[in-house]
Amino acid sequence: MASPGVPSWKRKVELLQQRHEKLAAGAREDTFLLKALATLQKLTELFSNETANFDISSYLQLYSQAILDITFFEENRLVDEDFLRDESLDEVKQLIDLLSDPERLVEEVNQHQEGSDVTLEVDVLECLHWRRGALLYMFCHTVGERECWILQNKKTFQQCLQDGVFHLLRMLRTRNPLVINHEVSFHDLSTANLLSNGIFSDIHLLALMYCGEMCYWALKYCSDGQSSNSNTGCESEPRDQSQDRLIPFQKVGEDTLEKYVSVCEGPLGGQGWNTDKAKDILKFLKEDSL
Repeated sequence: MASPGVPSWKRKVELLQQRHEKLAAGAREDTFLLKALATLQKLTELFSNETANFDISSYLQLYSQAILDITFFEENRLVDEDFLRDESLDEVKQLIDLLSDPERLVEEVNQHQEGSDVTLEVDVLECLHWRRGALLYMFCHTVGERECWILQNKKTFQQCLQDGVFHLLRMLRTRNPLVINHEVSFHDLSTANLLSNGIFSDIHLLALMYCGEMCYWALKYCSDGQSSNSNTGCESEPRDQSQDRLIPFQKVGEDTLEKYVSVCEGPLGGQGWNTDKAKDILKFLKEDSL
């Protein structure tokens, strides 16, 4: 199946290669950059074939993986620097935009090719959402310790919280929870309980806690706790799409933290997951709703 944008897609790979070269030139040997280099070489090989035989699914898989590896290196550098440089927020925006590109390409194909139903693999889509949500969480967590920054950039902070919670919720909803019935048998009831709650890994549990914390920050630091439609945040989108992301921070915070506590004290009880902070935030959220 031929893509309507093969030349532009090839250009995307070239730009990603240039980004990789710039990063690799100023860094010691890094595992993720090495992985990205191997993936970029495979992407280049895809374009050696005739356009008519262009494999869209392979491209999307490889392109997504290259982006995940390259941005992981860049994210770690930002976190290590505590987002202190003046351009840190702009770099966060750029990374969020790059991590969103695979989904945009899927939408492009499905809009321009009649009958097309191209999708990203579940684990890739889940990871793309997690990485965007976790990056915004780390940014908000770090700058949240600088009260003067929040006072001067309240709308930006609020928008980053909104976008972060949006992606974490999307990540949590990528896979459907397991439906337990008489046709499904588990020797380990705790595992069955986790899967039925949509908890497939530690990352899913962290996403619940991150969501709850970000909702708490929105209600604590932002005047009304309501989502903003301004374009001062971490993603540049048309206004109508931004409206789709309005987050009811109070409800989402309570729902995610209650599930977190339930799972940690239920099927994961005694395995080291601390619920003290989650309970403190829940107390704040419930008192704030009175």
